Amino acid sequence: MIEPMLAKLEDPDIKLSGTWISEPKYDGQRLITEYDGTTMKMWTRRHLQVAKKFPELTEALKKNVKSKSWILDGELTVPGGLAKLVNRNVDDKLRIKILSKKMPATYHIFDIMEYDGKNLINHPLKERKKILVEALHPDERTRLVPFKLVDNSTIKEHFKEYTGQGHEGAILKNTRSKYEPGKRTGQWIKIKREDTIDVYIIGATKSENIPFGALMMERNGEYFGKVGTGFSDQDRRDILKFLKQNEAPLHVPVPPDVEDQILITTKPLFAEIKVNELIKGGKSPRAPVWVRFRWD
Repeated sequence: MIEPMLAKLEDPDIKLSGTWISEPKYDGQRLITEYDGTTMKMWTRRHLQVAKKFPELTEALKKNVKSKSWILDGELTVPGGLAKLVNRNVDDKLRIKILSKKMPATYHIFDIMEYDGKNLINHPLKERKKILVEALHPDERTRLVPFKLVDNSTIKEHFKEYTGQGHEGAILKNTRSKYEPGKRTGQWIKIKREDTIDVYIIGATKSENIPFGALMMERNGEYFGKVGTGFSDQDRRDILKFLKQNEAPLHVPVPPDVEDQILITTKPLFAEIKVNELIKGGKSPRAPVWVRFRWD
């Protein structure tokens, strides 16, 4: 697979030089799709091939992309946001068929790296965008991510507009940028809500009356405390199911009182939480609140 190009995290006060565009940052799963005229592949950032799980997308892409050979980059979403996307992680053919109709996915496409057998990664973004617009016939399953010119005076305005629409932030891209797989060069920039931080979930603790008590966190290779609020009852059921699918031995030390309460441990699962502030030299969150698992 082609590794997805990454965006560097900055704050809204950043100063840009050159010509840039802004795009909304979606609440979904990054997905690289490839088609050679015969076989379609859909790769997640964890190198999982998930095309069989989203037949509604493979069908739509074959119909809506004019060429028979292409590679696209975009964001996969389902109704209800990223928390509900976990429910599409099934292998049973009948369940896949039912969920593709009950909870259909949408592919929000923002880049094209190959078209008609021609490699485009060294072409500037403005050229790739032009090719993408001409190549795709959008519908409810395959959509073009909207974009517009942005400058230093409108960054905060665009960010506010996108978050007001329910998106998680803004992506800023230099129109001259080539596509650099797997790199975070600063030619793409992401701006997120200021009160959230990224962590890894490494397991959950026990509870007598609910599926789990709290989620155990890791940050910078160390135990980072627990987050026990921000979940609905359904969230807790869905999350515990997801944890069981990713069960693995604990790989970082945790305090003895936490170790005594462990329900399940997992491989590190990328996630986002809200915090009031960081304490103990930045090694512990104060009043953490769950936001979601992340896939990008």
